[in-house]
Amino acid sequence: MRSLLFRRGLRAPPRYYSTLRASSRLSQYLSITPEVQSALSAGHPVVALESAIYTHGFPHPANLSLAREIEAVIRANGAVPATICILNGKARIGLEAKELEQLADAAGKSGTAKVSRRDLGYLLAGAGATKIGGTTIAGTSVLAHLAGIKVFATGGLGGVHRGVQNTMDVSADLTELGRTPVAVVCAGSKAFLDLPRTLEYLETEGVYVGTFRDGRDAGEVVEFPAFWSRGCGIKAPSVVEDANEAARIIYASHSLGLTSGHLFTNPIPAAYEIPNEEIQSIIAESVKVAEGKSSGKDVTPFILNDILKRTGGRSIEANRGLILNNAAMGAKVAVELARLEGTGERRQTHMPHIPPSQIRPKEEANPVVPSPPPEVVVVGGVAVDVNCDTSSPTPSLHTSNPSTITESLGGVGNNVAYALHLSGVRTRLVSSVGADLAGSWVRERVQERGMDTEGIFTDPARATARYVAVNDANGGLFVASADMRVIEHLGTADVTEVIKAANAEWVVLDGNLSQQTTKGVLEYCLKSGIKAIFEPTSTAKSAHIFHATLPSHPSCALYLAAPNIHELDSMYSAATAAELFSTSLPWWPTIDALTIDSGFRDRVDQLAARTGVDLSESGIVQKAVSLLPYIPRLFVKLGEQGVIVVRLLEVGEKPRRSRESVVVEAREGEEVGGVEVRYFAAEKLGVDGVQSVNGAGDTFLGVLVAAMVRGLPLEEAVGEAQKAAVLTLGVKEAVSARIRPL
Repeated sequence: MRSLLFRRGLRAPPRYYSTLRASSRLSQYLSITPEVQSALSAGHPVVALESAIYTHGFPHPANLSLAREIEAVIRANGAVPATICILNGKARIGLEAKELEQLADAAGKSGTAKVSRRDLGYLLAGAGATKIGGTTIAGTSVLAHLAGIKVFATGGLGGVHRGVQNTMDVSADLTELGRTPVAVVCAGSKAFLDLPRTLEYLETEGVYVGTFRDGRDAGEVVEFPAFWSRGCGIKAPSVVEDANEAARIIYASHSLGLTSGHLFTNPIPAAYEIPNEEIQSIIAESVKVAEGKSSGKDVTPFILNDILKRTGGRSIEANRGLILNNAAMGAKVAVELARLEGTGERRQTHMPHIPPSQIRPKEEANPVVPSPPPEVVVVGGVAVDVNCDTSSPTPSLHTSNPSTITESLGGVGNNVAYALHLSGVRTRLVSSVGADLAGSWVRERVQERGMDTEGIFTDPARATARYVAVNDANGGLFVASADMRVIEHLGTADVTEVIKAANAEWVVLDGNLSQQTTKGVLEYCLKSGIKAIFEPTSTAKSAHIFHATLPSHPSCALYLAAPNIHELDSMYSAATAAELFSTSLPWWPTIDALTIDSGFRDRVDQLAARTGVDLSESGIVQKAVSLLPYIPRLFVKLGEQGVIVVRLLEVGEKPRRSRESVVVEAREGEEVGGVEVRYFAAEKLGVDGVQSVNGAGDTFLGVLVAAMVRGLPLEEAVGEAQKAAVLTLGVKEAVSARIRPL
């Protein structure tokens, strides 16, 4: 009778669980890592992960790569991963790096077990020779619950098999959900199962089943997902709006003392989906082949392998995409649940059901000291830079070129942030990486530099950004390609949330953001009184800024921009096409107040003659002045010829005049003080000459902003920035570490 009550989701006698949890006998069977134990004790979010997917789902070494990616995604979304398995004859809650490798290496070997609830006692008693096992959803749920972990992310749920009336084949996952209060985030049940009967069985077991809306409209029917497909034609029993709502459902159920689990189905990302109509015909053939060739726990692996062959590998890629997507959602749910429990003062200072004797000792106790808030937030690209340095002064087209190829951490936003960091300014980078090995590598490199990664999001549907440059023998850029799509999908809400939390006065944006996000972030900066700075990135992307409906002076959304001459041309053309230079717009009073006349043009020509830089015929100054009502400070990079600064003066400001500058004062009573054009000659190259031009402009802007944060005058700020750019020209890396002494 008692077991029947448990399965129906009624509250079990408290004595049963308290006796189980307090038992010191657990210590001889379970081992928990210090990281997981510390997180649980502090009430921090933890996500359980199954391991059968590594031992029986993916071959080695792809399984190890996937395991690392999944754990990286969970960490990126604010939670601690706890991979659960049987290792060396003991149940492990969380794995160290070497243990994860040991588990992955066991894939496909005859002595590696697939572990469900029924197998735990047998294996942990040492009754057989098996010492390594991958836990299924059922096995993982049992162990996660014993450890006090409440959220579990996985790929797909087991279910009722087709032909159940003859085989009685029902996955233990379903009954486990009915008696163990762990929330499972998955992509639904595998499509070759009997899905209507699976849902009916879950209802009988008292399991809540909800499907995330995942961006679909309020009036749109949300279907129960079927692993590789976002829907299967069956309406979802319930719709969950987001991770917060899922956490509130879990919190309420636990508060009521319900002992059944929760199933939150998370549709596969559209980029990886195999439509239901297509997969069903393949499944029909695979199920037919499986009849008589497999039984019991071997049925699912057999069918999955057959489907893999019939889809030409698409199913395994879809599997990987949905697992990473579920890991991200599981972490978000765990974070929200931890927040609710913290608010409700339900955090435990220790886990009474994990005796101290079974906790692995920490090698060192490193107290976490909160980092001081950043002074500057940089929003933009972080990428893996691939530099192909050819031996030819003019690389050949349409053929391969002998090259020395190196990889480094790059991306415009990352380069600017690193230059700021080296300059001693507390900086937070806001960017996005894929849920892949490159993304994990990027995070590690950023952390090695002593910078935090709190603003780096993970997008499981896209690859980490890459920039591939082919350089000539002199270090000059011959041609380059960039894939920055993961950055373009950064949303306004995510970015502004980080900026708000940082409470910084300065924000730098690069041109890799989408037009919509650029607009949203600039509007937020304007409303919040934050100095926004724009790094155009490229001629194509520099035009993005004029799709952001920039207000004109004195309420400029932008504080400054630092284009090169080609980017300046592009920005000017975009503003012209947008008809922003009309005398009927607020733009005109600012330009009119500057009293730009033939005398001003003559003085600019004289400055050009003194410096040897074409300022009038090329239209650099004319274009820059035209843009001043929208961008009041323009630092135009001229490469080896130096820098031209064109800026609006504030009322009453008296800049230092020199032979390298032209100053025109506005009429009295205007909202601007005038305009200044100042030329700064280029710094001499160092003894190393030019090793690579990549990153020099980004270094210039980062050090320039750092100098402004410190309040240095214009001359000193530009001087430091130019010296830093020259140091970067002399190295292969995107930013030279030698700029630190500046």
